[in-house]
Amino acid sequence: MIHEIGKNFFTIRSNEEDFHRNIYLKQFISQEGKAVNMLFDPGTKLDLAALLPLLKEKAGGINQTHLIFLSHQDPDLTANIGMVMASAPRSYLLTSVDTWRLVKMYGLPENRVRTAESFDSYVLRFKHSGQRVRFVPARYCHFRGAMMLYDYESRVLFTGDFLGGVNTRKGEGIYANEDSWEGIKLFHQLYMPSSRAVRKTVERILMLNPLPEVIAPQHGDVIRGELVKEFLERLRTLQVGIDLVDDNGPELDLVVLGINSFLELMEINFPEAYLAFMEKFQKANNFTSPFIFTGGKVSGIKISPDNALLQIYSSLGEIAEGEVHQHLKGMLMNSLDQLDVHFQILDEETKHDPAHGADSTTSLNDILG
Repeated sequence: MIHEIGKNFFTIRSNEEDFHRNIYLKQFISQEGKAVNMLFDPGTKLDLAALLPLLKEKAGGINQTHLIFLSHQDPDLTANIGMVMASAPRSYLLTSVDTWRLVKMYGLPENRVRTAESFDSYVLRFKHSGQRVRFVPARYCHFRGAMMLYDYESRVLFTGDFLGGVNTRKGEGIYANEDSWEGIKLFHQLYMPSSRAVRKTVERILMLNPLPEVIAPQHGDVIRGELVKEFLERLRTLQVGIDLVDDNGPELDLVVLGINSFLELMEINFPEAYLAFMEKFQKANNFTSPFIFTGGKVSGIKISPDNALLQIYSSLGEIAEGEVHQHLKGMLMNSLDQLDVHFQILDEETKHDPAHGADSTTSLNDILG
């Protein structure tokens, strides 16, 4: 399904339940009706069944792609770049110097690349429509050359991996609500290198004038309205990456011991719940799991101990109901109490409290001013 998230700004998303991809298309239309079509992070071969209809319906076909923007070099967003550029032989690639250094390994034509750093003040202007977009660096979030792009007309900021998240919101639709925050927090704690890098990127976004009305990440939910500033403020103070490793200390060993004690009790007393738990957190290719498993036991934690325990506590309601759910909560707390490990439980009432928590012959000179 194609969704319009801003003026002439469209998105499709992949079908994964836990960690999907978003692909975006923006049309810059002049008063004469001439369109420049920009594709954002065109995804993988798995996305072609949805990507090609998007381009046909909104742009007139893949050969009418004029610009392709890559936020960074990961294959989940770059795998289609060679095919798109070959199908649209007059298209140009826009990306950072650092990203180009890696994606050129796909054998892309260097004469059809412009780096974000080559534009004055990081601003790209369209010749016929007079519209403009701004490149916004997201340095080290999570890649040295990560780049975002702000469209002034729609006030949509495409952020790549920044402000992306795993799926923690239930229900249909593409827009974030309060439940999306847990997925954003987990993703950033796992994959952003340092709190300082995140804070600097937040500050660059908050300096945009006017402030974006919509945040469009490559993963997770599209963020709009009051949640834009709210989630940015939360990210500003969130500990991630190396900062979590530095702060774990000896407590980490106790938490791992307590979790494994709980898992042993659950396997003995409630084997069905145990299997559901392991399916949720240990399933193959679940690289977004906060836990590292070795031989069926937790051997490491990728996020802070408190947040790891909250992940477990929150999951119990998904794997068991009624009395079994209550027994599991008690078993978890008892396992931790025996090791004098304590953490704050954020229940359903408090977790929502903000206090917590153109045609194919177009040339680049025809497009840009």
